[in-house]
Amino acid sequence: MPFHLRQCHLLQSCWHPCVAGLLVFALSVSAAGTAISSASAGLISQATHTKSAAARQTDKLDRARKLLETLRWEEAAALVRTYLQKHPGESDAHALLGLILYRGRQPRASMAEYVQASKLGDLTAFDLRIFAMDCAAIPDFPEAEKWMMRSLAIDERDAATWEALGHVRFAAQHYEQAIEALEHALQLAPRTVSAESLIGLANERMARLDAAEAAYRTAIQWQTGRAEIDAVPLLGLGRVLMTNNQPEEAIGWLQQAAKATAPPAEVHEVLGLAYSKTARPAMAAEELETAIRLQPQSARLHLMLARVYRSLGKAENADAELKLYSTLNGNGVQ
Repeated sequence: MPFHLRQCHLLQSCWHPCVAGLLVFALSVSAAGTAISSASAGLISQATHTKSAAARQTDKLDRARKLLETLRWEEAAALVRTYLQKHPGESDAHALLGLILYRGRQPRASMAEYVQASKLGDLTAFDLRIFAMDCAAIPDFPEAEKWMMRSLAIDERDAATWEALGHVRFAAQHYEQAIEALEHALQLAPRTVSAESLIGLANERMARLDAAEAAYRTAIQWQTGRAEIDAVPLLGLGRVLMTNNQPEEAIGWLQQAAKATAPPAEVHEVLGLAYSKTARPAMAAEELETAIRLQPQSARLHLMLARVYRSLGKAENADAELKLYSTLNGNGVQ
């Protein structure tokens, strides 16, 4: 199903002056498919050389895909760009570069590659999903949702796209609609922790604390026994319990969140607050110090730590944190 990117006002107004519609582009490989007389030794040699060169070029894309899997964005992008110097008309290569740039958090550059790919061939449902996420990163949420829906028009049973649509709607603060998309994703891919966790967060944002707690507990249950634990539902449950003035119960969940793979600074912040509310200032200070190491430009964290230091009788430390707080807050940093 062809989609015409010229209908996307984001591309017209934000960065690309004139975008043509998607074109059908067919690649033909002549050297390997040409009938060659056995008497034409020179042509045979030339065809073999051409095929070998083509194989080497294709290897670049394969290596780029492997580098993409290991998060080596710059090396992967360099390989694809080298490939495109000799094969500028290959839609798939432009789409691959678009994906690499998206993973490397370069949304506008990624979009440019997808637009180029769209001039040479139809984008896949996956391509349109990534293009939509680029739109969201700019951010332009209406455009992001439009292209998510175009992706789902091609493949309506892609759970990952439904979940991505939920993220886009959540970012746009359309929480009810986000939950609808996430529930659809869960119908297609049951027991997806990330989708259930976001349902919890959407309910939390709407102050539906009972529904948020239920979703977080469900997500936590789903990841029982897994080698890698997602901190998000554990943090969410801890945060809800803190809001409900249950810091003692929150601590256990937050401690588990702190042991998850690469927990966000907020885990240590909320755990520090829980320790502070349960009269454990030394432990609170330790958690807040960890949070600041992860997020040193947060003025709020420095203020929280200053108060804890003051309760511990560490006046000099408290004054130093207050000074940092004033500096950062004066710069508009929260």
